[in-house]
Amino acid sequence: MNNLKEKLREIFAERQIYVRKNGSVTFVPLSTRSFIVLAMLFVMVAGWVGYASVHVIFNNGLGAKREQEVREMQLAYENELNKLRLSYDDLNAQLVLTRDWFAETTDNLEKRHNDLTLVFDQHAAVSDELRKMQVSFSSIAKSNQRNLNKTELVARSRTGDVVLLESRAVASVKSVKEIVLTRNQPLVKPDEDMNMPLLTDGVFGRVASLELRQKDLLDALEEKIDLRISEFEAVISGTGTLEPETFMAQVLPEDERAIGGPYIPLEADKPGINSELHRQLYRISSNLERLENLSTAVTKIPLSLPIHDYRVTSGFGPRLDPFKKRAAFHAGVDFGTATGTPVYATLSGTVTRSGYKGPYGLVVEIDHGNGFRSRYGHLARSRVRRGQSVEFQQHIADAGNSGRSTGPHLHYEVWYEGKVRDPIAFLDAGKQIFNIAETISQEEK
Repeated sequence: MNNLKEKLREIFAERQIYVRKNGSVTFVPLSTRSFIVLAMLFVMVAGWVGYASVHVIFNNGLGAKREQEVREMQLAYENELNKLRLSYDDLNAQLVLTRDWFAETTDNLEKRHNDLTLVFDQHAAVSDELRKMQVSFSSIAKSNQRNLNKTELVARSRTGDVVLLESRAVASVKSVKEIVLTRNQPLVKPDEDMNMPLLTDGVFGRVASLELRQKDLLDALEEKIDLRISEFEAVISGTGTLEPETFMAQVLPEDERAIGGPYIPLEADKPGINSELHRQLYRISSNLERLENLSTAVTKIPLSLPIHDYRVTSGFGPRLDPFKKRAAFHAGVDFGTATGTPVYATLSGTVTRSGYKGPYGLVVEIDHGNGFRSRYGHLARSRVRRGQSVEFQQHIADAGNSGRSTGPHLHYEVWYEGKVRDPIAFLDAGKQIFNIAETISQEEK
């Protein structure tokens, strides 16, 4: 302790500070107390300077670190914000894709519905015409009866009602339809790279199922129409005289044919035009027009029976003449029946003769138009006059035994383009109308 005191006395011993000015020297005494005070002031100033320096240096480093942390936080925040913005953009893009797909799908569904409605309306209109014709023909039932190794045609009226078949030529009805189909796209599931999580696979499945059901429906309709077309073509061809295309072109002028439909250029750069569904709809529409033309053509052919209670006693062609017992040509078919049996017009037309004609006895001749004429001979009574318009299956005469005849019967002839034709061929072709009517009746049930 004493040593420390001695050491402090030695350090802070009284001192003099000599100051030389203008050649004179003066001194300033510095006592121990003053020296201690100066030392303390020095220590305080040095401590303050050191503290200030350290504080400044520390604060600068701390500020830089805090600034760095702030920048990192800001960067992290901006990154998260960018991620949120990207997620929003992605979700918005998905919403846009979903909305566009949904809008396109519903638009195509609506177009398809409209197209299907047009086609089925067209089918319904054609079916009404077919049903009207078939009901008319179905008023006469037909069957085959074998007797003594000889097939004889026997017919009897199913009902007493007479259903008239209105000829479009007589009624001056023009059936010109135009079916305009839309250019719809096929309904398909979006590409796999189109991310649309808002729509489940169930939605796509229902859309695909709807398309398949539409396709099945159209396939069934097309198959039915194709069958009807082939049946009516067989009716016309079955006459042995007519060819469907030629006859339709002959009896259906351009202003009367059921023609129309959309004009669709088959260009690959137009989307949707060549889709399978669109082609099928167009094909069905065209086939319906063809079916209507065929049905119209059939109504212009004398296919029905002229008498409902009869037995065929002599066919068309070579036979043994009943009076001279020599081979001769028979220009018609003879229907054996009782005197007074009603005779009906086999097609609508205009009476060109009603009176006696040599060996034919009392006859009625009818011009049906389109090259067809029919002759009804050996009558007991005529119920029409020359120039009179008659309807299909109208009661025009009564069978009898007038003229060159061996007994009461009806002699019936069919003429086309100035040549006599085999009436049995026309009657056999008319049988198919009954079959078609029965088939349609079963389908409707």
